[in-house]
Amino acid sequence: MAVASPPSLRLARGAISLELSLQPLSATLVRDGTTLIAGLHPWVADGNYADRFIRITEGVVADETLAPKERSADAVVTASEEHAATVAVRLGSGRRLTWRLALEADGRLATELEIADGSVPLRIALAWDGHGSEHFAGLGARHEQGVDHAGSVVQLGAGRVYRGPDCSPEILAVGGIPQGDYAPAPWVQSSAGYAVWLDGHGNGTRFDLGSGPVVSASARSAAGPLRLHVLTNPTPAARLRRYLQLTGMPALLPAWGYGFWKSRDVYEHQDHVLEDVHGCRWHGIPIDAIVLDSPWETQYNTWEPNPHQFPEFEPMVRRLREGGIRTVVWVTPWVNVESRDGQVPPDPGSRRLHAEPASNYAEGDEAGHYVRAADGSSLVARWWMGRGSPVDLLDPGAESWWREQAKRVLALGVEGIKADDGEGYYIPDDARLAGGGRSGAEAAWALGGAYRSSMQRALDEVHPGSGVLFGRCGWSGQQATGMLWGGDQISDFWSLRQLVAATISAAASGFSNWSHDVGGYLGRGVADRCSAELLVRWAQLGCFTPLMQAHGRLEQEPWTYDSRTLGLYRGYVLLHEMLVPYIRAAAATAARCGVPIVRPLHLIDRADPRAWTVADAFGFGPALWVAPVLDDGVRERIVPLPRGRWIETWSDDEVEGGGEVLAPAPRSTVPVWVRAGSIVVSHPAAHVAAGLGDTPDERRPLVATLWGEPRLGRAAARLADGTTVRWAGGRWECDAEREIVFLER
Repeated sequence: MAVASPPSLRLARGAISLELSLQPLSATLVRDGTTLIAGLHPWVADGNYADRFIRITEGVVADETLAPKERSADAVVTASEEHAATVAVRLGSGRRLTWRLALEADGRLATELEIADGSVPLRIALAWDGHGSEHFAGLGARHEQGVDHAGSVVQLGAGRVYRGPDCSPEILAVGGIPQGDYAPAPWVQSSAGYAVWLDGHGNGTRFDLGSGPVVSASARSAAGPLRLHVLTNPTPAARLRRYLQLTGMPALLPAWGYGFWKSRDVYEHQDHVLEDVHGCRWHGIPIDAIVLDSPWETQYNTWEPNPHQFPEFEPMVRRLREGGIRTVVWVTPWVNVESRDGQVPPDPGSRRLHAEPASNYAEGDEAGHYVRAADGSSLVARWWMGRGSPVDLLDPGAESWWREQAKRVLALGVEGIKADDGEGYYIPDDARLAGGGRSGAEAAWALGGAYRSSMQRALDEVHPGSGVLFGRCGWSGQQATGMLWGGDQISDFWSLRQLVAATISAAASGFSNWSHDVGGYLGRGVADRCSAELLVRWAQLGCFTPLMQAHGRLEQEPWTYDSRTLGLYRGYVLLHEMLVPYIRAAAATAARCGVPIVRPLHLIDRADPRAWTVADAFGFGPALWVAPVLDDGVRERIVPLPRGRWIETWSDDEVEGGGEVLAPAPRSTVPVWVRAGSIVVSHPAAHVAAGLGDTPDERRPLVATLWGEPRLGRAAARLADGTTVRWAGGRWECDAEREIVFLER
């Protein structure tokens, strides 16, 4: 029932209030007397789109034409309470919208904008006035050269472009090579004191972050109502924590999930798996897991080991496990009818298997377990390993069918799943998901979350507490399951710099468990492998990444390079293994309160003028500041150092932060600082020389190092298992019975 509609309305709850004006229609959001958002209003626009998907690179080129935006001509409050209101909006064209606004108890403005007259404009949006010098962080693992997205118009899942040295002038002239935006997230933090989360899963989700005087978040109306949450907690870390409480806190993984993993693009035979294991052992490189990438199955994706490729699959997995090495298998959510475009082992038996439809395809088709085309049949599409159908993991029956197949190979001793693919750009708008109940336009990017959850559930049911999921796709909520890796990178310094920016943006979006392919997956110029210098610099970044893992199309094993490169690579893998207690302690913090392992400067010191723009250095856990070397041949680099007292790890000198420092960076060194007065807990090198193995956490030896003098005369470090190490007034103590060495530097 309609109520009298005054020209304005005020809602208030705790520290936040909302002033709603009807003529013209706009809202102002205030917290503790400070205006966070002004001029908040809806708009819609007709138009058309012809986004292009480049299958070979998985890049999406957004192509959209919009008619002029339609705004409110008349608005009436149809319902109001102390903390909420509903507004009926009539646009100039006569179109009608319903706009619901509610102030939640957690200090959040929750809004929902819905088309009320059955019309279907192309785009529906909420927009507000920009703050001029505003900075924006987030959007998932955004591969750009910077981390401040101000001034950008970003369509999630699209727009990632390679413009590095492998681009010819002709390709650069048309914009570069489109690449996959694998792990976007509809989440943005503003330096103006707020953050927004768009709760939707459709292709075409878009943020205009100040290309003009107005900021907006929008979606294609076919995706359903536009649900936007504005978070107003007082600090960036608090806003990130609230977002993660709403969508899922990052998981704390078992220790081996933060170790060193090794794989190749194709293991043509199990002897090549053992060759990698022996290569690590012979050259003194610790190793915790072998990843059997594509292909390892009888066909994409049967979950059945290929007997021609792995004649002793189960004994091989068992022998690896007896040596302290876990096995991880690759998969995608596709089941193929043919794999002519896919990777196939060269032996005749494997080629015969891959020439036929997957042995489980017909069963899934008959049961309706695949995403459906508009006509109700199983959707059949081409992807990068052939032609097949994606499993409808939003449907409970299909999810159970897929998960039970996964559990059969996990029962053979496999303890990890590399869940490749799952991105929404493969799903057409007219596809039907969730057993036909949702369209692709509504749920394309929800499929990846269901995929990750299904694989994690399979691991939990077979290996409770010890299985690890390693996935590529991302969206809001997917940070809660397993590890995310950065996808395919070209092996050059341009891509390495872009990867560091993606690492920081992913962390700003709540993806705490993060990894990437050391050396780059794609190689250089199609046929050339990673250079020796780049391999070392990438290994240095990998050392200070939650999970260090090496993978590539080409021969990038460190023992195939010169002895100096091998020695440096070995040293950084060993250092990473030694740091696992420190990394897991930071992961436990992320699981409790959302602050990620990799820490952008705005989460460390929001008052620092550089907080939102540093794209080439980052915090790693609570005590370290890491500045990877991102240019070929350089032997020093300028580093923005956060405010406070820091100790140079290479010299033990204490320096004052807050400005820029010129750090020496010989090929053997990555500039790293420790916050003065911090305790860093590690493993002794001898304990992890071969890998983490199977020693229970409580029996692992530790080294606790105090770096510098704590300003207040005391310091503490809490480990993932709850053990706390303290230093006070020159005395050490540990609240658990542990083998531990105490050091002071």
